[in-house]
Amino acid sequence: MKKIFFIVTLILIAIATTGAYHLTQQADIGYYQGHDRFVKSQYKASIPFFLKSLSHDPNRTQTLSELAYAFLWSGNQQEAITVFQKLLSREPGNARVRKSLAIAYSWNKEYAKAEALFLEAIRANEKDRDAQRELAEIYMWDNQFNKSKAILAALLQSNPEDIRAKFLYGKALLYSGQTKEALKIFEELSGGSKKVTGKTP
Repeated sequence: MKKIFFIVTLILIAIATTGAYHLTQQADIGYYQGHDRFVKSQYKASIPFFLKSLSHDPNRTQTLSELAYAFLWSGNQQEAITVFQKLLSREPGNARVRKSLAIAYSWNKEYAKAEALFLEAIRANEKDRDAQRELAEIYMWDNQFNKSKAILAALLQSNPEDIRAKFLYGKALLYSGQTKEALKIFEELSGGSKKVTGKTP
């Protein structure tokens, strides 16, 4: 009797192990099929494979991350927001995910939510120039030009060679009606002036 019980136990363990291995393999296969398309910028085509992978392993962080960007870069901001929120709930201190969620909100025209997240990122790291530039651009999209110009002017004061900040500052000036000032900046950026040199840090 003990021998039969032992044999049955071994069979059940083997079945469970095989099943777990099969699920893991399916998650891997789905991920790598999606990843192959993702790295080729075939974002929309990668989504079904990532979803298939997650149906076998819903907690796979790398798959969730690439799925979120695939949604975002294929124009499905709402789905991207949902996945980024899930990632951020797992890693509240992940600055990259926080800023990506903010970008997804801004692309979805949810500017207040995007602003709040970028302000959190800046409070956590006052030297995060990328977050400051993104926030300035969001203010621009939300027609808050004075806030946008204030951020960009401060960035340029600390580093006049920040090309992206200078370009955004020119746009903010243009959109707020300061055409002459904007044209002067665009002229500098296009090589009409020798005042702008170097590269963006």
